[in-house]
Amino acid sequence: MSRGAREYFQISLFLGSDDGNRVSDSDSSQREERVTTFAPPEIPDEIEALIKKLLQEVDKLTEEEVVYSVLWDFGGQSVYYVTHPLFLTGRAMFLLVYDLSRDPHEIAKPGVKQGMFKKIEDSFGTKTNLDYLDFWMTSIASLASQDEYHPVYASTKFNVLPEKLPPVFLVCTHADEPYGGGDPCALAREVYGSLQTKPYKSQLCEDAFVVDNTKSGGESECSEIARLRQKVLTAAKELPQMHEVIPIKWLKYEKVLQIAKKEGHKWLSLEGAKQIASEVCKIDDNQEFLTLLNFLHDQRILIHFDDAPVLNNLVVLDPQWLIDVFKKVITIPPYDHKEREFKELWLKLETTGILMEPLLEHVWGPLLHQQETFQGLVAIMDKFSLLCPWPSSDASCGKQYLVPSMLMSHPPQDIINLVASAEFPSLFLKFETGQVLVGLFPRLVVQFVQWAVHDEFWSSMNPHLYHNFARFYVAGDEECSVLLLCHPSSIEVVVHRGNLGSELADSLLSKLNIFACARYDAFKVACARAVQRQLGLMLESMRKEFCWLRNMTYEMGVICPVCCPGGAVKYCRTHHKQGCKGEECLHFLTESELHNTKQFIICTRSATALRNKVDVKQFEPWFATLCEQVNTLQLPCLLK
Repeated sequence: MSRGAREYFQISLFLGSDDGNRVSDSDSSQREERVTTFAPPEIPDEIEALIKKLLQEVDKLTEEEVVYSVLWDFGGQSVYYVTHPLFLTGRAMFLLVYDLSRDPHEIAKPGVKQGMFKKIEDSFGTKTNLDYLDFWMTSIASLASQDEYHPVYASTKFNVLPEKLPPVFLVCTHADEPYGGGDPCALAREVYGSLQTKPYKSQLCEDAFVVDNTKSGGESECSEIARLRQKVLTAAKELPQMHEVIPIKWLKYEKVLQIAKKEGHKWLSLEGAKQIASEVCKIDDNQEFLTLLNFLHDQRILIHFDDAPVLNNLVVLDPQWLIDVFKKVITIPPYDHKEREFKELWLKLETTGILMEPLLEHVWGPLLHQQETFQGLVAIMDKFSLLCPWPSSDASCGKQYLVPSMLMSHPPQDIINLVASAEFPSLFLKFETGQVLVGLFPRLVVQFVQWAVHDEFWSSMNPHLYHNFARFYVAGDEECSVLLLCHPSSIEVVVHRGNLGSELADSLLSKLNIFACARYDAFKVACARAVQRQLGLMLESMRKEFCWLRNMTYEMGVICPVCCPGGAVKYCRTHHKQGCKGEECLHFLTESELHNTKQFIICTRSATALRNKVDVKQFEPWFATLCEQVNTLQLPCLLK
């Protein structure tokens, strides 16, 4: 076992607002060794030529002791957010960048997407500048933690590293023009303090770095930049991976893959990658090769997933190429008359988010003759919800997919009014991370559609799909619908219905074992309980299927009507205002709390509440009590 000739740390840059550039490039090294051989298959001509080239180059490689960094910029437009789970890793450091010239509490600049004929402004977004920092931090905490390399060092003393990895440095720029003309250090402290109230606070390093942009690139460097540089270097030396011992031949394999990438090889087949390991780097043991591949994937030097055959065969050497391929699907190019044959398909993608297979084959044309690669790319996009299979009623049109990045926001006040008109309280899916993971909501919407197809639960009428809102109509009674509303840290579920005819209500009451004196109509209760049960099944299924959801923790619950009437805190001590609707300030009653009480829950959080008893029966549409023993039949059975 030899010490690695090079040591590596990765710095990822996050911008605290909805603008910037895309992800850029990567590199790295490290781990373990064995010996036994596998029988190599016949070498394709292309791989054989590449191996000859690599054998000529590998002897020229030096084994110098070098510490080097790789910078990724994650500040891209919102359309690229769905790509971030592919690249986030626990084996990195992060710089969270905030522009002090902006009011932290002001609504952020609206996102702009390129349409076929004009740019489209998503003017209904409601995130503040501070919300974007919260979004980035939660992304780091929740997505990077899926790597199984996310240790906590509560008892270890570090000079710079925080209690939990990966570390995050808050860098506040534009100190020369702070919002309101105030003290930039005071504003930076306020921003840093707001992040310190969140679950991810143990990942923040020290205090904020306050940078004067007028000194950028000048002779007199900003002292905070020098301090940041020194802290990053110190933190890098404290990272656990900087002290790992790895085989030299693993480093050699990393180097030859970099040469292969420079030679124009954006990806390799699994067998091709194996053959290079064996012929060039003398890595002959199959298990060692797979361990090495996983290690390089953890560093994001390459991209390789081994949890499905269609994914396993594709080894991506150039992450930037992967982004460029995905970009052809998750964005709309300006109209070109040469594309007129596909104009309607582009318009369908832009307006509905539905991607038809002929358009996918068109934009990925050069890859069509390599079916395994083509299918592998589709599988990667599906795996991370960049696109999701979408049921089609016309088989002749081929496959179709939902592309979530195409969906726009809906006017929030209209949604608020619709939710407020519902007869019984909303159900909430509350996530421990403090944020709904990127890609989770559209994947949940797709699960609802698949449920509709298989169980005939929903109407054949097209559902209404938006960036953070969806509405489905129930089969057999299109006046009844289910709403899914995605908030920053929770997903709200609402059953909504107009007036129920007395004849249908009596019929359903007789089919359900619900007391005749029930306060809610039977149809909506049956619908709510079917949805609640199915939600649990969907989330558990998704957690097993998608690696980025593996550690997802959530609870179902409702908002306490005593201290948060109308979904707002009467008086918020955190924000010092009345009617606060901040999700972190709301009091949620969990499913377990509701099941563990027979009649009342006592809430003492409101200093001025006239009554502090919460009658749990008002939530029975979602959660049947044990004493009631309600028979929650599937709704399709009720409609027969």
